[in-house]
Amino acid sequence: MKKETGCAKCGNPKSYARCLGCEVNLCESCAILDLVGTGCGCVWPVYYCIDCAHDPYINPHALFKDKKPS
Repeated sequence: MKKETGCAKCGNPKSYARCLGCEVNLCESCAILDLVGTGCGCVWPVYYCIDCAHDPYINPHALFKDKKPS
């Protein structure tokens, strides 16, 4: 099986990161940076696609984001 390397959202042949929620490849334009922390004070940078960034079941900060663009 061939591994997909381009952006799953816009088709850009260069991928930059993988979505933490659905694990698709994303380019720099489609990757949304967020910070995820734990109770111990550790914070990790993560990337989401537009759909997972606004899904409260995947992204704990989704409720604090502006509405998803139509």
